[in-house]
Amino acid sequence: MNDWKLRLVHEGQAGVVMERPGRRIRFDPVEPLANGDIAVLTGIDPFAMDRTVGFPTVVKANGSAEVATEIDGIRFEGLPYRPPEGDSSRTRFVSAVRQPSEAIRRWVAKRRADVSTVWNLTFPNGDRLLHLGLSLHRETDVGWAANLVTRFGNPRWLVVGAPYGDDDVLVARVPAFGAEHVMVTDVEGDLRREAGKPTALVTPLVDRLQTSGVPVMVFVPQSSIRFE
Repeated sequence: MNDWKLRLVHEGQAGVVMERPGRRIRFDPVEPLANGDIAVLTGIDPFAMDRTVGFPTVVKANGSAEVATEIDGIRFEGLPYRPPEGDSSRTRFVSAVRQPSEAIRRWVAKRRADVSTVWNLTFPNGDRLLHLGLSLHRETDVGWAANLVTRFGNPRWLVVGAPYGDDDVLVARVPAFGAEHVMVTDVEGDLRREAGKPTALVTPLVDRLQTSGVPVMVFVPQSSIRFE
């Protein structure tokens, strides 16, 4: 039996594996899914949906409607959001395919765009994990962000991505969530590098949040965090 309550593993790109008693939960899976896994799509990685084709347990949003479902006693609540301008999953997909052929362009044009989604997970004991994805950026509606805090504030664990160039927004908005543990997660660095776009370290952002009193830590690819 594990002597820890929760373990998060960053498998690269936007992939975050959540291990706890029971089934693993895989946000935007990168490595092959195993029997019993629960896949959750955030819309950050444009290739993640393709990796779940044929898999029986996939939690995702469809269109602009909110999502509410329960699996093994865990409640999943999904709230779609508008991604940073010019950085939707479809844009990232096209950028990642260097000099695509006409056939690939036609396929991309027909491909349904992934829905950018905030996920709030409530476990049977009442603990919650909130995955904000890339929802906090300079174009985020102030009222929408305030409603997000009202609905899902004070989670035990908060996973938040840092949209490129929007550190100031996160410094201003993350403290309001009142999370017990905040993981500033590099969910787009690998994807931006593959697309030939500039990237930035998340460490300076974490330092600024620490200075403001936020219980925060860096969460980068190929690292893991364990909570006793």
